[in-house]
Amino acid sequence: MNGIICTGIATIIVLEYSAFLPHDDQLEFLKSAVDYYMNSPTAAVVEKVAKGMTDGGYNKEELKKKIIEFILENRMSKDLIGKK
Repeated sequence: MNGIICTGIATIIVLEYSAFLPHDDQLEFLKSAVDYYMNSPTAAVVEKVAKGMTDGGYNKEELKKKIIEFILENRMSKDLIGKK
């Protein structure tokens, strides 16, 4: 379950970040977002937090709330918005 949560969180964070990148090439913006994610501290944090979430004994609703809160707090698009 940890791997599924980790992958889901990472996917959402990467896709949200990619929405703020220029879309000149069909896949280049997505590759750029994945590279940025993989080289950021966010990737390690996602793994650690996902493990904590699955070990935390949360019910379905609590887990859903924790995941959404984490994603909102760790959006990489804040990096792009802050640079403008």
